[in-house]
Amino acid sequence: MLSAAFANNASKHDDVTPRLAQHSLFLRNRGGSRLELRLSSLEGVKLRNFDFSQSMMLACNLSQADLEGCQFREADLSNSLFIGANLKHCDFSRANLRGSRFYKSDLTQATLDGSDLRMGNLTLHRRKEGGQTDVVSREYVTDLSFCNLANASLESAVLRKVRLRGVNMRNADLSHADFCEADLQGVVLLGARMQGASFQNANIKDATFTVDDTTRRLFQGLPAFTEHLANLAEIDRIVAAHEEWVDSGGRSGTRADFTGRKMNGVDLRGRELSTICFRGADLTGAQLAHAKMVAADFNGANLCYADLAGADLRGAGFEGATMRHTILEAADMQDLALRGGGHLPVRLADAALEWIDFSATHIAPGRLKGLALRDCTLPLAG
Repeated sequence: MLSAAFANNASKHDDVTPRLAQHSLFLRNRGGSRLELRLSSLEGVKLRNFDFSQSMMLACNLSQADLEGCQFREADLSNSLFIGANLKHCDFSRANLRGSRFYKSDLTQATLDGSDLRMGNLTLHRRKEGGQTDVVSREYVTDLSFCNLANASLESAVLRKVRLRGVNMRNADLSHADFCEADLQGVVLLGARMQGASFQNANIKDATFTVDDTTRRLFQGLPAFTEHLANLAEIDRIVAAHEEWVDSGGRSGTRADFTGRKMNGVDLRGRELSTICFRGADLTGAQLAHAKMVAADFNGANLCYADLAGADLRGAGFEGATMRHTILEAADMQDLALRGGGHLPVRLADAALEWIDFSATHIAPGRLKGLALRDCTLPLAG
């Protein structure tokens, strides 16, 4: 059955509507015919939970479409456009997605198990004057850049040479997936299951992940991973000098200044980081749980996906910081009592605060008043 939302929007897609009905009959073995579309536009269509399984939609435009919950199992969607589409909970199992582009689409909890996302080839035959045919052939790189694939399943998916820049794959299942020669710059892999995956010759520059036995095995030999490990080692040396500076009251060691530094995925859990400067630093996915960061400077820093659970953040400054899915459970964000009298409050002016749970954070509710909060849970009153 076609949804009422699609029926209301049907005037824009009159030629497609009856074909969708026929496809539904085809899938139920009640006659009908398989959906076959070429170079068709369904841009902006609203059609949730429809079953497109086994359909053939070649080089079609489904950009900005709302297709949440739709099934595309074993469908041929090669060279199609899904730019900015809502594809939450969609099932693309064993689908042909070669050459398709999903730039900035939301694929939260989508299933792409066994799908083929390798480079695609599009050949067009154009008839010219005089009856001659002009053949135009072009290769397209499958593009999932800046998509949200949180909690998605890509088990055994083939993503060779796919462009995946800035993709959020937090907690995704990437088991046995093939990422050989893929562009994974800036991808978030925190909590992802990667057993049996292949990353040979992949570009993981600025990717965010936890350095453990799995990532050491999978990323060994990749230049960006070697560079990342060297960066983490240098950060550890600087932090050690900072801890000495704090413990000695400034008589030895050096106060750390990480202004503008790349620190994505750094593990500084439980460290002494009081008055440290993280101004403008990239702390995406940083592990800072239970660290002591009294009066720390996070102004303009990127703290997306960072874990600050139980951290001492009294008097810290977060002006202009970006905090999305940042964990602040049991963090102390109360005013800092100064030795000479008075208090230094936590400053959050102009910070981008999205998807943050403040309910278990020790912070005065008044500190959140007047701030632009998006999908945040406020602390309990009293």
